[in-house]
Amino acid sequence: MKVICIMVKRENVKKQLNAKLTWKGGVCSEIEMRHHTVVIDSGKEEGGSDLGPAPTEMFLAALGACLMTNISRIGQKMRLGLKSVNMEITGTKEYNEHPASFVTLNVNVLIEAKTEDREKLERLVKLAEENCTVSNTVRNAVAPHVMLRLT
Repeated sequence: MKVICIMVKRENVKKQLNAKLTWKGGVCSEIEMRHHTVVIDSGKEEGGSDLGPAPTEMFLAALGACLMTNISRIGQKMRLGLKSVNMEITGTKEYNEHPASFVTLNVNVLIEAKTEDREKLERLVKLAEENCTVSNTVRNAVAPHVMLRLT
């Protein structure tokens, strides 16, 4: 029997995503993404009205949601029989000098699956991180290009 392996080169595809923000006073913003609206605000201890999660909390949530999406998709492909996936993400924000930034990001993943093969589950988490747009962006330190546009 002769086996032929054909490698298919993946095209470099770019997809532009958009978020439109409107200032709502104080430190509160309303964000529109596709057909969804989210309110972002800071807690009262940081000068906000606590009308929604803080931008830094949404950053942690975006990282977790990206990883969770990949765990679900890749777990199905690997036929691991995922029953439940829970995740807790903590970030340590340093306030020493302006600007503040996260100095640590820790992601703890708890998976319940039909398989009890730890190596397969560790592989799943590794693949989820490697394919996560948010973690790749952080890892590659992509700098935002911020510019003023007057109305």
